[in-house]
Amino acid sequence: MQIKKTAVVFTCVLLVASLLAGCGPKKQSLPAIRFLADDSEAAKKYAQGLQEIFRKNLGIELVLENVDFKTRLQKMRDQDFDLVFAGWGADYNDPMSFIDLWVTDGPYNDVGWSNEEFDELVTLAKTSTDQQERMEAMAKAEKILLDEAPIIPVYWRQRNFAEHPWAKGIVRTAFAPSNEWKWAYTEGRPGGDNELNLNLGEEPPDLQSVTCTDTVSIDILNATLEGLVRMNPDGVYEQGSGLAESWTVSDDGLVYTFTIKDGLKWSNGEPLTAHDFEYAWKTVVDPRTASQYNYIMFFVKGAEDVANVEIPDEEEDPEGYKDAIAELQEALDNMGVQAIDDNHLVVTLEAPSTFFLSLCAFSTYYPLNQKAHEQWGEGYATEVDKMLYCGPFVIDEWKHGSKMVLKKNTGYWDADNVKLDSIHFDMIKDINTPVTMYEANELDAIGVPGDFIPKFQSERPDEFKQMPEAVSFYLECNLNHPLLKDPKVRQALSLALDRQEYCDNVLRNYSEPAYAYCPPSMQGAEPGEVFVEKYLKDYLPITGDVARAQKLFKEAVEALGYEAPEPPTK
Repeated sequence: MQIKKTAVVFTCVLLVASLLAGCGPKKQSLPAIRFLADDSEAAKKYAQGLQEIFRKNLGIELVLENVDFKTRLQKMRDQDFDLVFAGWGADYNDPMSFIDLWVTDGPYNDVGWSNEEFDELVTLAKTSTDQQERMEAMAKAEKILLDEAPIIPVYWRQRNFAEHPWAKGIVRTAFAPSNEWKWAYTEGRPGGDNELNLNLGEEPPDLQSVTCTDTVSIDILNATLEGLVRMNPDGVYEQGSGLAESWTVSDDGLVYTFTIKDGLKWSNGEPLTAHDFEYAWKTVVDPRTASQYNYIMFFVKGAEDVANVEIPDEEEDPEGYKDAIAELQEALDNMGVQAIDDNHLVVTLEAPSTFFLSLCAFSTYYPLNQKAHEQWGEGYATEVDKMLYCGPFVIDEWKHGSKMVLKKNTGYWDADNVKLDSIHFDMIKDINTPVTMYEANELDAIGVPGDFIPKFQSERPDEFKQMPEAVSFYLECNLNHPLLKDPKVRQALSLALDRQEYCDNVLRNYSEPAYAYCPPSMQGAEPGEVFVEKYLKDYLPITGDVARAQKLFKEAVEALGYEAPEPPTK
């Protein structure tokens, strides 16, 4: 009898426990995670590869949203995403080109992340003249970024391309602009020399130099405009290489005085002067321009003060608006760029910089004709006849989303050294068509997709080329999302990534799995020193840690009140 009584009591206990458990709060299903990516064939494939990794390792289903390049950029600015596959290419050879993106309220900080210590380290790295101190501060800042994981590095891109033997003189660099066509030419090209047929891959989203942010547009701007300096084929910024004939630098490294070449003309025949640079640089940081790239001008004294002026709505607060405009004008007048006459531009920096001259070759630092810019307003640079040119080429034809033709700018100051008469661009997004056109001699050079690399290596070894790029691809996590707001969830996503497997089996293009954020192309304090190798070697596990990721993910989502999914059984 004792056995039966014990059994009854035990059964009752189990029943009560079961009922009590059922009375507890029911865990919610995981909220959807929208995964934003580009709509090219390659981009879809790469995003699907990540989707499968997270499904397999964490049991979550990302909802893919593929859109065109321009729309994706706008959605990022509007924070209209949960997770987005993004990339950044260096604008200059210093880790700051990457680190600076994630300061609090930075123009590219689409995720809404903020960390006071990170911001302080970035400020230190910007103001210090001690290169070793700068590098250590940026390394510490990057570790904070990787630990909190508002972004999740995936890979560092390798560039794979092919050129027919008649295509010569195209200069490719690891830093923006990635393609330089000024010195390109052809010899023995089928159909005639002095022209190139290339695939741009996308419609250029923005050809206004003061607001442009993407590599496609920057390549076109580099061909049609020019800065104070221009990098030569050997990667050097020589006196007289751009629109400045020469320059001097003060002993303290703070003041640059540029002498502008005589007789420069815009494509409409109007003189190009030092005033066009002053107008452009001040327009970049004017808060009314709302340029995402305004921060790249902050090396110039007072530029950040201009950008920080808050302007209220004129109708809602007319007095406040009037006061703000007066404050803005004072800040603009005090900014460290001044055209003292038509041929001389004086630039004062916040702190000495080892790479300022290279910035003067970057698109944000190009000149801008004030009369044309104000005349066409928001329509400036949206059509062939609503843009002025001062570079080696002009845009002769533009069929949006389909085709663009550049022609030699006969009014360019160095036109005698520009050998190409024209460059014809297609805007083809799929993977196969450009390869087919290259094989038919319809394209003179192409980027080679990963699936075709073995074919080119075996069949066209003399035409196939590779080079590392200063480009990092990563996932951005919108911190307003109910899951992704939790750093443990983001850390679990990072740990769930087998970056090596992704590079080997999805990309298949010799790109490197990213064990940190800044790519290996970025130098450290000394020539030949690789920043990421010295300070962040193997900081992230390139093969991931799935068991740890699953444990961390389960703990995090359950603490948030959600039911943790079970990864599918293999």
